[in-house]
Amino acid sequence: MNKLHLALFCFALSILKVGNADAAILSFDDVTADAEAAIADGYAGLNWSNFWVQNPQLAQVADFDSGFYHGVVSADYSAFNADGGPASIRSNSLFDFRSAYFAAASRWGLQITASGYRNGDLLYQQQLLVNTDAAQLFNLNFAGIDTLELVASGGEDYLGAGFHFTLDNADIAAPVPLPAAVWLFGAGLAGLLGLQRRSA
Repeated sequence: MNKLHLALFCFALSILKVGNADAAILSFDDVTADAEAAIADGYAGLNWSNFWVQNPQLAQVADFDSGFYHGVVSADYSAFNADGGPASIRSNSLFDFRSAYFAAASRWGLQITASGYRNGDLLYQQQLLVNTDAAQLFNLNFAGIDTLELVASGGEDYLGAGFHFTLDNADIAAPVPLPAAVWLFGAGLAGLLGLQRRSA
């Protein structure tokens, strides 16, 4: 019986490991070596809409006060919403959007509405207030969503009229669906019970 308990404990640990999220910090430095490029679907296992990456030095952004410079947290690139319009991240499976650094590219007091959806239902919404002088870390903790939508508005025209924002060092986790973990546990438990009966 002790062996069975030990085996069940090991399987429980494996369930926790399988159910844990496969987390990644996305720095966007591996998207391209060019000055700018669109983020293609499939990057980090996600689908990206209206997101590009930019290296402000290679792109020769003229204003060094721009958030395109200050929004780069690590290495040389950050993501941004092309044309200042709404941008989104989607997946066929659930993911967690834990945190990220945001900055306004040109407007002081830019407001970003972050919305997290699952199957079309709004689960989370948070207003982010950002400026051009520094990237700010926001801990959103949007868990179990399939769509993240980011829409910028408001603020004062400081360096330009566009509603661009930057995104860097995004902490995104893609959880393994629970039914798969439960199936694995059930199959393992059935096998253990079978072995236990044979040895009895």
